Amino acid sequence: MSGSFSLHLTELFKDTQKYCVACRQDLSATSTQPLRCSRCKVVHYCSRECQKSNFSLHKSCCKRISNLRQQAANALLLGGEDGAVGMDADNKMKSCQYDLADTILHLGYKSTDTIERGKYIYECALLEYYKLLRQDPLWIGACESVVLLLSVLGYDDLCFSLIRFMLHPPPSTKGGSEGVDRDSDIRQYTADASENDFDSWIFGSPSGATFELSEYDKIRDIMPKQIGANTFLVPLMLIKMRQQTTERRGALLSPSFWKLEAETVEICRQVEYSAQFLLPVLRSLFPDSRQRWGDIEICALLADVDYRLHSNKYDRIEKEEDDKPRVNNSWENSCPTFWMMLKDCYAFTPGILDVLEETIDKMVETGIHVTPEDPPDAPTAGEYMDFVSYMAERQRNGTL
Repeated sequence: MSGSFSLHLTELFKDTQKYCVACRQDLSATSTQPLRCSRCKVVHYCSRECQKSNFSLHKSCCKRISNLRQQAANALLLGGEDGAVGMDADNKMKSCQYDLADTILHLGYKSTDTIERGKYIYECALLEYYKLLRQDPLWIGACESVVLLLSVLGYDDLCFSLIRFMLHPPPSTKGGSEGVDRDSDIRQYTADASENDFDSWIFGSPSGATFELSEYDKIRDIMPKQIGANTFLVPLMLIKMRQQTTERRGALLSPSFWKLEAETVEICRQVEYSAQFLLPVLRSLFPDSRQRWGDIEICALLADVDYRLHSNKYDRIEKEEDDKPRVNNSWENSCPTFWMMLKDCYAFTPGILDVLEETIDKMVETGIHVTPEDPPDAPTAGEYMDFVSYMAERQRNGTL
C-alpha cells in the first residue's frame, strides 16, 4: 500500500490552529516557535515550562502512542506473509492501528477543554483511523470513528461523501449486484484504489454531498449490518442542524431552507425511534439535560450492541462458552467519548440549540413522538438496564 494514502487529508489539516495543551494559549498569537512533543508528535506547548508542568499528565499516553506506532510497524512487516502467520500479523497490525487512533482521541479529549482547542490532536487521531479504514473499511470502529470525527470537526462534505460510498460503493471488478454483496464491493473497491495518491475515490466531489429526502429512510436497510445505523444518522443530524444555523441568517422562506428542515426532521425521527422511545436522544443533547446516560445506553445508540449480542458474526471478541460476562470491544469503549464530543458540539455551536428546539417542536406538531426526559425520581441507568435484561430473559424463555 502506498504511503501517500493520507496525503489529501494531511494537506487539508496543515493550517489547523494549534494550542498549548498546558495553558490553552493560541500558539499562532505567539512570537516564539511552538514546541511539539518529539515522541508522540501530537501535542504542542508554548514553552519548556509548560511542557515540564504537563509531563506528569502526558507521559503515560505519550509512551503508549509511541509503543503502539512501533507495534503496528512491526506487524506490518509480517503482514504480507502467507498463511496463518501473515493473517495474525495483519489482524494485530489493524488492532494496534485502532488502539493508536483511540489513544490519540482520548489524549485530545482529556488534554483540551473545547473541540476547537483540541482540533489538531483530533485530526491526528482521524488520520490514524483513516489509515485503518483504507486497510479494512469494515473493521469494527474504523468507518464509525472517521464518520463521527469528520462531522464533529466540521468536515461536512467529506462526511457525506464517505457515508455515500459506504451505502453505494461502485461495483467491484469481481462482480456482484449492489445491495446483495455490498460488503464485498466495499472491500474490493478499497483494495483496488489503495494505490491512489489522493482520496477522491472515496470522498468524491463536494457537489454530491447531500441525499434526497427519500434516501434517509433507506439507510438502515442498505448499510453494512455490522455498523450501527445511528453511526451515520447521528453525524448527519449534527451536520443538517449546523447547516440550518447558517440558512437561518438568510431568507427563511427559501425552498432550500424548507428542504433542509424536512431532512433534519426525518433524520431526527429515525434517531429518536431507534431508541424505541426508551431514551430521550434529542432532549438529552441540551446542556441542562437531566437525562442519565450510561456507557451501555450510549453503546446501544452508537454501536448497535443489541445486534451484536444476538450475533457474534462481526464481533472480534467472541462470547465464552461458559457464558462469562460479555466484554466490550475497543469501538464500544470509545462510544462514550464520541457521545460527549457530540454534546460539546451542540453546547458550543452558536444557534444550534435553537434549531434543535425548533426541530423538536416541529416533530411534536406533526405528530412525531419525542421522548420526554426522565423525571427527577426516574430509575438510574443501572436500574433501567437491569429491567431491560430481565424482560429480555423472560422473552427468551417464553414466560413473557
